[in-house]
Amino acid sequence: MSRLPRHRPANAGMTLVELMVTLAILALVTIIVTGILFATGKMHTRTARRAEVQMSAREGLSMMTTEIRQAGADPANPPIGLVGLVTASATQIRIRCDVNGDGTLQTTEPSEDITYNYDSAAKTLTRNPGSGAVILVSSVTSMSFAYYNAAGTAITPLPLTATNAALVRAVGVTVTTEDRDSRPLTLNTRIALRNMD
Repeated sequence: MSRLPRHRPANAGMTLVELMVTLAILALVTIIVTGILFATGKMHTRTARRAEVQMSAREGLSMMTTEIRQAGADPANPPIGLVGLVTASATQIRIRCDVNGDGTLQTTEPSEDITYNYDSAAKTLTRNPGSGAVILVSSVTSMSFAYYNAAGTAITPLPLTATNAALVRAVGVTVTTEDRDSRPLTLNTRIALRNMD
């Protein structure tokens, strides 16, 4: 006598094997989705840190460009005869300008006597308006100034003598910063000095 195969009724539950297979597939999908979420979060954090470093470096370079461009401004009547470029080395520049034309150099903000200095040990670029140095950009791994005459030729050796500093018509600035993931960002510019004759 042969037996007929048993069929489960339509309203019967899942077997243990089917339940285990379903749970295994669900666990695998959960692991994959969780991994994607963690990777996306980590990438977002790295991108945010990089953007912060870029923004800080660009803001610092923008401020330097604005102030260095004004070096030598002397609209006082009669002119006070100021020296626009006081210090010019590879890691430090000191500029003066009488922007408001009152015949005196002020060291309160907005300062008219400003020193920018790169500290390689602290990895900072500082700005000193005469009242003390303040960090302008941090995480700076390298930074240099270069000086050019009217023909666009680099003036050396550095630091510049007073005679060579009087020949400067443009200042080159190169700043390299690094985020916590050790990814460097290098920005450079050449600033034409408007008031140096």
